[in-house]
Amino acid sequence: MEISNQKRSKQIKRTFNLTGIVIVVIGLAFLGLKQDTAVLITAGVFAVYVGIAQFANLCYVYFNSGNGKVLFRYYPVISILKKEYEAIEFAHSALVNFNIEKAMGFTDLTIAIKTKRGIAEYPTISLAAMSKAEIDQISLELSEIMKNR
Repeated sequence: MEISNQKRSKQIKRTFNLTGIVIVVIGLAFLGLKQDTAVLITAGVFAVYVGIAQFANLCYVYFNSGNGKVLFRYYPVISILKKEYEAIEFAHSALVNFNIEKAMGFTDLTIAIKTKRGIAEYPTISLAAMSKAEIDQISLELSEIMKNR
């Protein structure tokens, strides 16, 4: 099974960029009108806007469970410095547990696998940019993998 939120990620990035440009243009208009207080307020709004986007940690996620392996590729959709591409790959038989957790409107996935040294837990993957249907598909597929191993 293959799942990707590429279209939704592009839409989120486009919306973020356009809204950011609008805020900057409004700030420049206030600067041209020499309204310093409005410029400072606009700069504050822009800083809060970027901060919230960073906190949300919206990620592009690619999931594939074919060929006896599970593969996750993901990176932040909105990143100020640089994109940190991450990948997780493991055999179906290694999956021990997974947990999809919803908190404050965001959804995160935690995966635990069996290694030679014991149980290892991967860093959390943010599924906040995925639709409920895509999250349900991933959950169902991981449940099937655990049942069939």
